[in-house]
Amino acid sequence: MVTHARSLACLLTCLLPMLTACGGGTRASAAPDAAPAAVQKAADAAVARGLVGVTLYHLSGSETTAARAGLRQAGSAAPIEAGDPFLIGSTTKAMTAALAARVVEQGRIAWTTTLAEALPELAAGMRPEYRPVTLAQLLDHRGGVLAMNNGADTERFQAALESSTTPLPTTLAGRERYFAAWLLAQAPVAAPGQGFAYSNGGYVLAALMLQARTGRTYADLFAQELARPLGLTVSWTSDDVTFTQRPVGHSGAKGQLTALAPLDADSAAWLTVLRPGGVGTTVTPASYATWVGWHLRALQGTATPLAASYVRRLQSLQAGDYALGWIAADVDGRPVLAHDGEYRGFSSMVAIDARGRSASFGFTNTEADDGTWTLASMNQALLDIERALPPAP
Repeated sequence: MVTHARSLACLLTCLLPMLTACGGGTRASAAPDAAPAAVQKAADAAVARGLVGVTLYHLSGSETTAARAGLRQAGSAAPIEAGDPFLIGSTTKAMTAALAARVVEQGRIAWTTTLAEALPELAAGMRPEYRPVTLAQLLDHRGGVLAMNNGADTERFQAALESSTTPLPTTLAGRERYFAAWLLAQAPVAAPGQGFAYSNGGYVLAALMLQARTGRTYADLFAQELARPLGLTVSWTSDDVTFTQRPVGHSGAKGQLTALAPLDADSAAWLTVLRPGGVGTTVTPASYATWVGWHLRALQGTATPLAASYVRRLQSLQAGDYALGWIAADVDGRPVLAHDGEYRGFSSMVAIDARGRSASFGFTNTEADDGTWTLASMNQALLDIERALPPAP
């Protein structure tokens, strides 16, 4: 089992200082006709910094501006197209959290429901310290479970699969249960319910709790309770698929990028378990703009399909807080909600004004081998847009 998802949004480490150090003072709003030129300039600059291809969006009021630059695959002649889908990685987490909020709103689970309560068949085998961990704590990365990213965590799970003396499950539901049982038998990496430890595994457990209380799969819940009400088009791409006529993921050092080849079918099947944390999530920029647009309206106080408890939690965040798939930051004295994601040669980043006045996001088919330079380039692109198109006071 191999995954390229990162252990923590780079905004928590190297990018937050960049977000909060972009100047100060009050700036006048830019003229509306400046938006297309500013967003295109940022996209061109991002490709000049080494990204293979990029799509950038800026939303302000009723205006949505998009620009794209670069190629679907390095060395090809095919440019990034407006409707191209991208893998968005951990930017998915906010979607999973918003889905959970809708299920909470319907009364089928509570934020305070514990792992032991929702998954009683796993309670006997889980370590005692995990039993009181709640749905909300898992979605805030306070479950204490393994990160399940590249490196030791996935190698440990791979070793468990290889040493198994019983037949391994062959269905998604079976793999989810097998993985959850294994994960909950591992020692915590932080105090469960207290310490912060970013974890794809925690989001898998949260999704299992939703499934247990509704009797529906994560994919079905997502489609019926989130994508349909919000008008989103979201799919999941298996890691054994060869991409054609769409962006191909690239990874490596700047100037030394390699297009990623598909994984073997068995690895791809096990990775499907990590979908709630962002594995394989595929979205077009236009559909993601719809998702961001709902947040702008909700943060302004307008009723939306987003659950009220989800919106209230986001509105309560202070700079440096992480909750429900978002981290709060401060840019030029104004609050911003942000996140990033990386997976299989793709990266994404989003920043939303916490008062709902504007937002910017970007997708690229480029991922750094060290988890920094591509996100730094995306961060710079969003900063370039923010500087050129500050929201109205």
